Amino acid sequence: MATVIVVHQWKPEQKDKVMKFASTIIDLAKSKKLPQGLNLLEIHLAKNADMAVCKWEVDSLNHLLEVASTLKPEWQITALEVEKAY
Repeated sequence: MATVIVVHQWKPEQKDKVMKFASTIIDLAKSKKLPQGLNLLEIHLAKNADMAVCKWEVDSLNHLLEVASTLKPEWQITALEVEKAY
């Protein structure tokens, strides 16, 4: 399993779509209906900025990106596989 950090950045006019996307993902995670191999660990919304950071445990970065693309996000998404340094 890999740890992945996903940064979402959007324009103010996209906020409603982003929040709907986030609600869908949170609902799937709470009901344990995310695809096998994907585990949402955390979501952090930035105060006073149009940005969110999510932490995932996944079988592969590509799998996460493939699933996310089916929800058709229209904002900037940067996904990085990370390892704990401290």
